[in-house]
Parts: sequence; C-alpha cells; structure tokens
Amino acid sequence: MKNPKAEKSTCKPRQRRSLRKGQNLKSKVALPGLAILLLTAACGCASLDKDDSTWQTQAYYDKLAQQTAQSLPNSAPLLLEDCVRIALENNLAVQTSEINLRIATLERQIAFANFLPALEFNFTYTAWDHQPQSQMLGPFSVPMHDQSIRDAAWRIHMPILAPATWFLYAMHARAAEMSGFVTEYTRQMITLQVAIQYFHCLALQESEKAMVTQIKAAQELRKELAAFREEGLVSQWQADQADALVLARRTALHQAQRARRQAEAELLGTMGLSPLAQISLAPETPLRSPTGALEDLIFQALTANPQLHIADQNVAIQRQRAKIAIADFLPQLLGFASRTNTSNSLIKYRNYWIGGLMGVLAVFDGFANVHQYQAAREQVKKASLTREDACLTVILQTIKAYLSLENAHENLTLAKKSLTVAARRYSETAARWREGLISPSDRLNALAEKHCAQTILANARFHQQVSTAALLNVLGAGYAGYEVPEYEEEL
Repeated sequence: MKNPKAEKSTCKPRQRRSLRKGQNLKSKVALPGLAILLLTAACGCASLDKDDSTWQTQAYYDKLAQQTAQSLPNSAPLLLEDCVRIALENNLAVQTSEINLRIATLERQIAFANFLPALEFNFTYTAWDHQPQSQMLGPFSVPMHDQSIRDAAWRIHMPILAPATWFLYAMHARAAEMSGFVTEYTRQMITLQVAIQYFHCLALQESEKAMVTQIKAAQELRKELAAFREEGLVSQWQADQADALVLARRTALHQAQRARRQAEAELLGTMGLSPLAQISLAPETPLRSPTGALEDLIFQALTANPQLHIADQNVAIQRQRAKIAIADFLPQLLGFASRTNTSNSLIKYRNYWIGGLMGVLAVFDGFANVHQYQAAREQVKKASLTREDACLTVILQTIKAYLSLENAHENLTLAKKSLTVAARRYSETAARWREGLISPSDRLNALAEKHCAQTILANARFHQQVSTAALLNVLGAGYAGYEVPEYEEEL
C-alpha cells in the first residue's frame, strides 16, 4: 500500500515556493481591493441608512415647531387678517410661486445676455522632454519651436444680426410677467382658502355652544321622566328614550368637536404651521360685500382677474414663439475678433489679431422650419381659445358668486327674524316658568331653540362672509376690507 502522505503533493519544492509566492502576492493585492470595496459599501449603506431619513424628519418637525411658536407667540385669539398674513408668509404654495417668479426673472436676464458681447480667455502651457527638431537638411537638424511654449488668446464675439434673439428675450420677459400674475393668483387663492377655513371653524364653534344647551335640556327632561317613572306615570321605554336622547346629543357634540379640531388642523396646515398646535380664533365678520350691478362686476372681473392676465401672457408667449420660427428662415451674422500671444521664439510675429464675420443660413433642413412655423401658429390659436375659455369661466364664476352672495344676504335676514321670534318665545316661556306654569324642561327647550337660532344667525353671517370672499376673489380684489357692514349689527 502506498503512503498517502507521499502522494499528497506531486509538486517540486521550487514549484511549491513559487505557488506560495503567487498566493501571497494575490492576498496582498486582494486585501487593499477588499478594503476599498468594504469602504465603498459602507459609504453606500450610510447614504441609504434609515437614520438619515429619521434625522431629516426630526429636523423638519423641529423647524415646523419653531415656526409655529414664532407665528403664535401667545394664546390671543387670531383675527382673519392675522391668519391671512401668517399664511402668505409661510404657505408652501406661495413660497413655491415666489421661487418660480425669481427663476423666471433670472431666465429673462439670461436671455438679455445674448445681446451683450462674449469674451473668452484661453491659456495653454506645453512642454516637451526634447526640443522638437526637423531633419529636412540631412544630417543637420533645425529646431521647429521652443521646448516649452506658453500661448494666451483673447476672443470676443457678438451677434450682429440674430432676429431670434430679440424674440427670445421678449418671450422670457412675457414669461416673467406671467409668473408674477401666477404668484398673485396663488396668493389670492390661499387667501380665499384661509377665509373659508376660518369661518368654517367659527361656525363649528357656534354649533358646539348650541349643542351644550341642548344637552342640558335633554338631561333636565331625563330627570323629569325619571321622576314620572317612579310614580308610574310613564313607561320604562319612555324613560329609556330620554337616556337615548342625551346620548345622541352628546355624541353629536363629540363629533362636532372632532370636526372642529380637524378644521383647525387644516387651517393651520394652510397657514404653514404645525397641525398639532392649538389655535384660538376671534369671531368677527370683517369682509364688506362689493356693491354694483352684476354687469359692472363682470366687467371688473374681466379686467382684474389674474387668470385672464395669465391667459394674455400665454398668448403673447406663443406669438413670440411663432416669430422665432419665422426668424429661423433668416440668416444670422456673427462678428468675432481674437488676440493671440505666444512665447515661441521661432515665430516672427508673436502677437497678432484675428477678426472676421461668420454668417449662417439654413437652405434646406427637411422642411423642419416650415413645420415648426405651422405648429407655432396652431399654438397661437390654441392659446387664444384658452383665453376665450378663461373669459367665459370668469363670467360664470362671477355670476355664481354674485347669486350665492344674494342668497347669503336673504338667509341672513331670515336668520335675524328667526332669532327675534325665538328670543320673544323664550322670554314668555321664562316668565311662565317663574310663575310655575310650565316645567323646567320646557324652559330649557325654549332656551335651546333660542341658542339654535343664534347659531343659525352666526352661521348665516359666516356664510355671507365666505360668499363675499369668493366674489372678491373672482373680481381680482383678493382680501380687501375690514369694515363691518350695517346689516351685520347685533340685534
């Protein structure tokens, strides 16, 4: 039997040493590569680490909390004007529109730079290990240039005839103006949204007050029915019905409180603040309804609404695009001049000027210019139709807002009359209760009806304010007027 240890390796000692050296060399080469690979993987894992996103979330949360604390320094009730001011300062949509306006202004300035001359400077340093020489004279060599050369060149060029440049600048100027109108329209829409949410929160607050009175009336009725049940005057299901009435009104109150909390969170979000913050609103009706005939209001909306200004600028931009398409048929002329300095001593003139003119004219490009011009004309027609559609939309919005405001005025008048009736009924009911002619639950029911009428009146006022804000928004007036009209005086 052969010895297995003797057959373990058939390599010679020299070959084994060479193999060991190769393995050591591979391990030495692999270790740095492995280290680099692990470092790269660690960096990649760090960039995708969840802790990074957690840190960003915490930073945003801290920033939002700090911004909320600065905007709401105390617990004083906020007026509508305060809410609008905070929203215009912190709302993300307003900030985005302002950034777009600045970008459009910068792009207009970039387009204006096409009218100005452009100056370029180029410096080159070249060195050879041996000075380049030529052997054109047989055994004698002649130097071709110095062993090291420094070249400096100044180049200036300016368009002399480039019609598309003028139209391109006009297009960017119109785009900047349109961005300004978009910013103003965004601010007006945020203002309207804040007004709607503000009065919605106030309406929910008034509803809660009426629900509290209704709960008290239901509790008093439950006590009376419980007493009647002990005397056997009513059945058990009638007493249980009173308990169900109390539970139903408490449930309605809790749902109204949750709805108010949600409305306040939405208002805070629109204001750019933390929805978790607590906010207190002052019940006010500062907006004054615009006066005038419907035709006059429609004319005002057609002349001041930012939507129409945006549509006008879009038409102007498309017309400039059509002019640019026409300019592609015209030649372009460019003038240039350059000054070159070199350190090569073998050149006779080391400094020299170069100047000239360059013209470009597209003779045939597969009818691309023709089709671009036709497409540009169609874009002008499309923009014109869009503007006409915007005019029709503004007219319909004005009519709708005007009629909604008329309905709000009538509902406000009706609410005032209903409150007058409920107040007189409660006065008579309270007088009869003091004389012992009616039960306490009847008095509380009359009081609850009075509070309900007051809530309806408050909601009618808030609805009238929302309708006024909507009409002012369509008219392009935005948030204007804090005077309390005469028809909003307290009874």
